[in-house]
Amino acid sequence: MLPGRTPSPDAAMFRFGKQRMRRTMPGAVAALAFGLSMPISCVVYGYGVGTWVFAVLWFLVFGGVGVFMGWVGWSDRDAYLAFDATGVWWWHNKTAHAVIPWDSLDSVGLFLCHQGPDNSGHRLASLELCPTGGVQEHDPALAPFVIEEQSGVPGVSDRRYRIGIPVFATRHYGQALLEAARSRAAHRWFGEHERTAGYLRPQDLIS
Repeated sequence: MLPGRTPSPDAAMFRFGKQRMRRTMPGAVAALAFGLSMPISCVVYGYGVGTWVFAVLWFLVFGGVGVFMGWVGWSDRDAYLAFDATGVWWWHNKTAHAVIPWDSLDSVGLFLCHQGPDNSGHRLASLELCPTGGVQEHDPALAPFVIEEQSGVPGVSDRRYRIGIPVFATRHYGQALLEAARSRAAHRWFGEHERTAGYLRPQDLIS
């Protein structure tokens, strides 16, 4: 974490939070409208108490789904992943931007796998970052990204940082995001490596 710092103006910025919100909000509005359809019908046609009870339950279910979808999309709207000359950035919270500087890393690469068996499900990707001198135990912003598992790649330490790239960001930005990481990492890039299905899990991905 670099207090008071943000990505540089020329950073390769991938604002997947805003893109995801644009996709989520229409569904949220549709769910709310669907939830309101029954109570409105009761008012228009003068239905009895029994129908009103059903209408209220109907609204609570679909209205609740719409509100939840809207809240998730809105609260996550500032989420991003960025690459500049300083390092890898991501949105940590409303007041802080987390970063892993390139100068603190020995090697950077990408692991890829399918979410489900037989190469089914979403294709997941993660940035694997190997810090010089080992993982910083004292940084609370980086603690959720620390993993310890066999890398299977020569020169890549087993204890390292992993930033799981959100599925939406991978689908929306595609090769542009991967190329930005590769070009900014420069000589530290150890390549892209396929892993078996299920190697990466949805909970490994940043929000």
